[in-house]
Amino acid sequence: MKTIIIDGFRFTMTGGKKYHYNTTLRKHIHQYVWEKENGPIPNGHEIHHIDMDTTNNELGNLQLLTIQEHRELHKTLSWNEERREWARKNVQTKARPKADEWHGSDEGLEWHRKHYEKYKDKLFKKEKFICECCGNEFESVVKSVNRFCSNKCKSKFRRDSGVDDVYRVCELCGEDFKVNKYSKAKTCSRSCANKLRSKLKDSPNLQE
Repeated sequence: MKTIIIDGFRFTMTGGKKYHYNTTLRKHIHQYVWEKENGPIPNGHEIHHIDMDTTNNELGNLQLLTIQEHRELHKTLSWNEERREWARKNVQTKARPKADEWHGSDEGLEWHRKHYEKYKDKLFKKEKFICECCGNEFESVVKSVNRFCSNKCKSKFRRDSGVDDVYRVCELCGEDFKVNKYSKAKTCSRSCANKLRSKLKDSPNLQE
């Protein structure tokens, strides 16, 4: 089972299905993504994946077609780059202008208001999670990722993981040492740091 969370809604793909579905909204993820930007799907229309990949639900990969157009497209089109470019242009010249016009209309604005009122409690629903850094329990609005209780823990976890570590050469003893790339450290140890400071203090002509 694969789950994707968008705006607090869980879309799940199960049992060999090729689409992610949310039982509360009763929508597939590609339908939700398209409607969020463009408003309700008109009657007699469907949302098509331009690159034929049903897991690619980016808005730019979704195209509004009539049911008949959609079925004929899947039957006849050879999806080479030329055809993909045609589909993208078709979205820009036909679907997008109509969607923009609808969004600015009284009907469109009213739909957005009702849509928000209907789902706002789910959008800002809070749950309890365990911080992956400190292990403390915390409460947060459900997002696609809820791993840390604070930015402090998030930063510490990243530092401890070593993902930002680099190797430098100690300016005093010449040994290699590992340090976070954002650190200003120039020496491998406190001992070398103290000796380097003394050396610079005794030799004004030397620069750090």
